[in-house]
Amino acid sequence: MECSCKDAQMISQVLIPYTFRHRYAKATHNTDIPLINIAAAIDHTTEVHHQSYGRFITDGTADLYAKRNARVA
Repeated sequence: MECSCKDAQMISQVLIPYTFRHRYAKATHNTDIPLINIAAAIDHTTEVHHQSYGRFITDGTADLYAKRNARVA
């Protein structure tokens, strides 16, 4: 479903270029793309990326260990 600026106005949302940038960053944190690549895609260092989007980065420690343990077993 596509959303237009008119749709955004109806629900009192403001769409600006950073809206799409933030959405992209947040969505890619739920993928297997390494953080360094996500940061590079939006022209950030990893440090700047953590400052701006750290609240969206999931820890993922349990998932990493589960994947590793599955390979070892």
